[in-house]
Amino acid sequence: MRQLAAVLILAALFVLLVGTHFERSDGDHLAVIGRLLAAKGRAALPPADKLAGPANALRRELPSRLEDRVRARLESDRKLEGVEFQVSADGGTVTLRGVVPDEKAHRRAVELTQSTSGVEHVIDELAVPEP
Repeated sequence: MRQLAAVLILAALFVLLVGTHFERSDGDHLAVIGRLLAAKGRAALPPADKLAGPANALRRELPSRLEDRVRARLESDRKLEGVEFQVSADGGTVTLRGVVPDEKAHRRAVELTQSTSGVEHVIDELAVPEP
């Protein structure tokens, strides 16, 4: 991936440095550079057989229960690292319990929960310590 980024940066620098000073013969040179960039980009990507896989294998790893989906979103958010949440669901209603470090983290946890697929209502029982 770093190789692809480096190639794209070099291509952008080339275009910026050369600007609009192209002549008609430069089209052939640009075509060669384009082919080289495409080849480098393809070489930087993982093989196609590594990307392919049955859709069900991917779906099996996704949480199916609502509280698990909410918990996964909360645990994957960097702003909420280290915060322990108790999540329970009853139908489309999700209850959040726990202690968050500040009001910003509190809002983020509620927003993530509300935007999770299947959540209709959030009961917010999160505590924010007073400064």
